Amino acid sequence: MKRAIKFSVLASILAIAGFTAPTGFCANAPSVSGTPQNPSDFPLVRGGLAVPIVYDNADAKVVGMASHLFAEDVQRVSRAMPVVTNAPGGSDVVVIGTVGHSANVDELIASGKLNVDAIKGGWERYEIQVVEAPFPNVARALVIVGGDRRGTAYGVFSLSEAMGVSPWYWWADVPPRKMSEVYVSSIPFVSDAPAVRYRGIFINDEDWGFRPWAAKNLDVESGNVGPKAYAKVFELLLRLRANYLWPAMHPGTHAFNSNSEDAKLADDYAIVMGSSHCEQMLRNNISEWDEKTFGEYNFVTNPDGVLKYWEQRIRENGKFENVYTLGMRGIHDGAMPGGGTEREKAARLQTIIADQRDMIARNVSANVAAVPQIFCPYKEVLPLYRLMTNLQEDVTLVWPDDNFGYIRQFSNASERKRSGGAGVYYHASYWGAPHDYLWLCSTPPALIAEEMTKAFDYGADKVWMLNVGDIKPAELDIEFFLNLARNPSAWNGTNTYDLLKEQIERDFGATRATEITSIMAEYYRLNFQRKPEHIGVPAKVPFSESEAGQRVEAWKALVARVDAVKSGLSADLSDAFFELVDYPVTCAALQNEKFLAPGRRESAQAEIDRLTDSYNNRIAGGKWRSMMSDNPHEMHRNERTVVVSTNEDLAMPVQIVANVNGADFTEDNHCVVMDAAHASQIIPGKEANWRRIVGLGYDGKAMGISPNTAATQVTAEEILSSSPCLQYKIGLNEPGNWRVLVRALPTFSVDTGKPQRYAVGIDDERPQIVSLPLSQDERNSTWQENVMRDAALTASTHNIAESGLHTLKIWMVDPGIVIDTIMMDTTGAADPGYVWPAETRHK
Repeated sequence: MKRAIKFSVLASILAIAGFTAPTGFCANAPSVSGTPQNPSDFPLVRGGLAVPIVYDNADAKVVGMASHLFAEDVQRVSRAMPVVTNAPGGSDVVVIGTVGHSANVDELIASGKLNVDAIKGGWERYEIQVVEAPFPNVARALVIVGGDRRGTAYGVFSLSEAMGVSPWYWWADVPPRKMSEVYVSSIPFVSDAPAVRYRGIFINDEDWGFRPWAAKNLDVESGNVGPKAYAKVFELLLRLRANYLWPAMHPGTHAFNSNSEDAKLADDYAIVMGSSHCEQMLRNNISEWDEKTFGEYNFVTNPDGVLKYWEQRIRENGKFENVYTLGMRGIHDGAMPGGGTEREKAARLQTIIADQRDMIARNVSANVAAVPQIFCPYKEVLPLYRLMTNLQEDVTLVWPDDNFGYIRQFSNASERKRSGGAGVYYHASYWGAPHDYLWLCSTPPALIAEEMTKAFDYGADKVWMLNVGDIKPAELDIEFFLNLARNPSAWNGTNTYDLLKEQIERDFGATRATEITSIMAEYYRLNFQRKPEHIGVPAKVPFSESEAGQRVEAWKALVARVDAVKSGLSADLSDAFFELVDYPVTCAALQNEKFLAPGRRESAQAEIDRLTDSYNNRIAGGKWRSMMSDNPHEMHRNERTVVVSTNEDLAMPVQIVANVNGADFTEDNHCVVMDAAHASQIIPGKEANWRRIVGLGYDGKAMGISPNTAATQVTAEEILSSSPCLQYKIGLNEPGNWRVLVRALPTFSVDTGKPQRYAVGIDDERPQIVSLPLSQDERNSTWQENVMRDAALTASTHNIAESGLHTLKIWMVDPGIVIDTIMMDTTGAADPGYVWPAETRHK
């Protein structure tokens, strides 16, 4: 079967062949320094004076806004404020403009002084050049030119970032770098087009953060979310080189379009507006559906009323740049009204979508295929999509994850041929079963990268949407996700924290970046085992006493490292460090202590309350008042006493056997434990290989498959001849029936409806194919336990006739499998503890 090989797949193939994949996100701007590096450098600020900034009033509104913000950024860095003008003049100037929309830029192109062939007609591309004698009486111009309006803005803000102004300068109080003089080098610079066309965030479940904060601090006139808050969101998106927003929409939040200023403001900032999976055609059903005006929200009983409701919005907003969400669900994140069988519902969706496209043709463009539209088969809609027979091919399929970071479906061969392509709706925050996680952001960057690049390799390059809750405290994940959307090939599996370090180094400096990155890596590792919001939810297999104790001590050690970094910080970095590192790490530690350390429940909660109060009322001069809640959706009400197991049989090995010559792992107390990443040997397959993934798994590393589009191997012959194989040299003290337990991530197969599989054998044994549990129903108890534990456990049994040296083999059956830890035992225990015993690696 032919598959389209995209950038990250190609990088994987090159890695197998011995080539090195990119080690970081692509460069986004020339370099900037406080001293000239060579005579051709362009001085933005020299001798206390900043060069003027020139833009054309006739250009897009966002270009003027970016020009003024750039002037403020120059002042933030150097204290010198540039003049912003429409008329070039002076020895040196900065010219900002869009091809075909700026008289200054077009004059330079017409005179042959500026060549924009590389970006002309490109999507969101820009270049930065120095032009000699650009205009009469002007010696030089630093020209920031975009192929379209967002490209121009991205060019401006990429230079701001290179200059030392973090995209998070306002949202996380990251102080700008200070330089008395500012020079731009490494010119000319030409950007690449972003790999994913629409890249954005969904502000959601904002009841305890974003909405009360906006109401009390920015949009105080309305007492709700409004244009002042959205202006800050739009600026952040541009600085992160994103372009797409699903606005806040929970009960109690004013609908985005209830204030006509909001949509106009989005257009001024060149932000593409959309609406969530349950809010079709830019509507906010909770706030906007009026039964007295439109009738019942039911397409079976009231199709005319429903269509009138949708078309009213399209007439109002069709003049702006939007992505239209098609289909129909309930008023608030519920199933589509009207009842019927699944086939009847699927047929109804097709009728609804045809009617929605007709209204787009009437109100937006007769060329409907050119208007961006998405269909997101979220939750109960996914099985309905599988019954739909003629969804228009120009509609983008936006695959949802399972709300816990594991993507439920990937485009098959025929879906990858659709002109509309595909995208992903992904969660870093969630309200729902089996339990919310709305407080601290703990989704590992490596999980984001593994799942999103896999989806990208299967054609999801049109839309990447991230549910970010209240934006704070998800800053690190948000930027990682959006950087990855611009350049998925930057991630090669092993460089997860190199990529995160780029963000951290920019905001906290090179001397602290390594330690802060290491702290966050440990934060993500411990929370991967159990999220802070889930510690108070009893697990089917509880932590043993020793596991609980070790976990509490690991968190204490991490807080001590945070305190050590904090003690050496300059005062200007303290607020940013508290928001991005200190609060999430320390509160996660206290939440674990609260439930796993005897007698600490009340005192730990009191300290969480104190830190939350500091977040809201003390840091940044009280700027984040009402933003942070440690009790969203009454989390504490749902917390229960956690039972800690006293069964320590497997958690505390007592028998040490003699070393077996040649073994890398030895039997200890009737069990052998191996981190999958510590294979004795990795045997490549014909078209694929195992790759190490840093940042996943209970010990922070796991083994996945490269490329993601490798062919499935389903027979023993195919497996033996073509599949990549992990091999582990093990020394056993006794023969008999040995169980092989594999802890994998609860991923979904790239082959829809099939289980995720691997094969296992010992020595020359014929491979046994083992399937991970398969369920796409959030009511399934196994799925619930697996996603809260970030683990899917499977087992196979093998008869070993002799003690001594043996080779355990794990083969790929399906691409997309990610294996964390392997354990062999003869105990027959139902589950070897929550975390499992330590690795029995031969030393």
